Amino acid sequence: MGSPFDTGTWDGVTGAYYTGYGSGEMMWLLVAIALCVVACWVGHRHESESFDKNGG
Repeated sequence: MGSPFDTGTWDGVTGAYYTGYGSGEMMWLLVAIALCVVACWVGHRHESESFDKNGG
């Protein structure tokens, strides 16, 4: 993956090291939540149709 540091330790690191902060992080969180909700909804619909079709 590579490392932006010359040494294998955190010694001397003074700046920010989390590159995700402020880079659209909330948008990707909402996209992930929406995908989970859609997957649950589609799965529930499929299971309900299968249950009804098989004499449930």
